[in-house]
Amino acid sequence: MPSDCHVFARMLSRTVLAACLCSAALAGLPAHAGSVSYSYDALGRLANAVYSDASATTTITYSYDAAGNRTSVATTSP
Repeated sequence: MPSDCHVFARMLSRTVLAACLCSAALAGLPAHAGSVSYSYDALGRLANAVYSDASATTTITYSYDAAGNRTSVATTSP
């Protein structure tokens, strides 16, 4: 993910409106008129991204190994 989108999201209290569609597009999700929220682990790595609109919420969860390498990405949606 380009760092400018990542930093922009963190600067806005880790929640951005879908007007900044770059994050949703990079996550492989279609553009929507909802919101995008990010949470980070104690080491500052992206732990969750939650994409919400009026009809659905999709959560993407990231896992890392002890060396900090991303080991899995899981997507859940209704």
